[in-house]
This record gives sequence, C-alpha cells and structure tokens, in this order.
Amino acid sequence: MVTTLSNQSHWIKLGSNSQEFIMPRTRRTLLQILLPTLLLLLSACASSPRTISISESELQSRITEELSVPTTLLRIFDVNLSNPVIRLDGDAQRLHALIDTKISNPLTQKSVQGMVGISGKLGFDAASSTVMLGESKVEKLDIQGMELDDTYNELLNLLAAKLGAELLSNIPLYTFKPDDLKIGNRRYVPTDFRIVGHDLKITLLPQ
Repeated sequence: MVTTLSNQSHWIKLGSNSQEFIMPRTRRTLLQILLPTLLLLLSACASSPRTISISESELQSRITEELSVPTTLLRIFDVNLSNPVIRLDGDAQRLHALIDTKISNPLTQKSVQGMVGISGKLGFDAASSTVMLGESKVEKLDIQGMELDDTYNELLNLLAAKLGAELLSNIPLYTFKPDDLKIGNRRYVPTDFRIVGHDLKITLLPQ
C-alpha cells in the first residue's frame, strides 16, 4: 500500500499573503543543516593566511618605472639608469639587477656609459603599505671610457657608493591595494617575504 502525503506536509508557506513564496519543507530542513557548516567554512577561510605572488616581470617593470627619471650625483654628474634586468635569488633571498648606466659631466660636456649591478633585500614599509627594495649595495660598476688610474678608481668607488645609498635604495616595488589587506571586516598584515623560483611570495596573516 502506498501512502500519498498531502501537499501541506511538503510545503511551508512563508507568510499569510497567498502570493508569497512557498518553500518545500525538505529544502528548508536542508538549509538549516547546511547553513551552520557554511558559516564555519567561511569563518575558517577568513581567518586563514593568504598569499600574494609578484612575478619577476612585474618587479622588473616597477624598477624600470622608478629609474626612468634622470638624477644628479655629487652635484655634478647627471646619471641615467635604464633597461634593468632583474633576477630573484632564492638562496640568498635577494633581488639582483643589471642596469644600463650613462654618466654625464655638464662641465666637460663628456659622458661615459656602462653597467651597474646591484642587489637588495625585499621588505615592507607599513606606513605606505609598500614592498621596498632595501639594503641595496652595488656589486659591480663597469664604466667604459674611464682610464683605470687611481683618480678614476676613486671616483668610480665614490659613484658606486652614492648609487647604492641614494638612487638604488628603498625603491618601491609593489603597493598593496585596500582589497589586498582587507576582506569584509577582517584586516591582514604582511608578515613574511620569500623568494620562490621566479616569484616573490608574500604571506598575509589576519589580525
């Protein structure tokens, strides 16, 4: 014998108005069971660490943009830096860059060209929410057209020190967007910067 349930046992009316939506009892029961689980999953996702990846090519584009403006060193030499080629070093956790360099002396109307090689560590400036290239140092300064006597060696060493300290230190590489550091009402803070392969991986922890 088959018992047929009436429609009233399967459907629940959500209001006294006959035009209002009617929900099946089984669907309502299922929602009551699943909703707490979904809320727990959403809460767990919101409280989990997040990771942002920045590629080598993105970092290279940012450095190219930052170095595009000519500058002056020692109040005499006009310096143009261009065409940086970067490499991420996971073993040393440093960024390396080779940069075309042109140095001009307006007093003598002469210029020389060459290449500067730098390296630096990647860190975070909380005030500006920006990943910075810091602890920069000049690994190599190869300038063509300068005789290698003591006078020019001393000048090159001075230029190298100034390049590292003034031009190539604290270069902004990536500024976090508001959506990167906040989801809903939960805020995130960058806590770890690690070079993995050809990417910079940034770990964000919820506050």
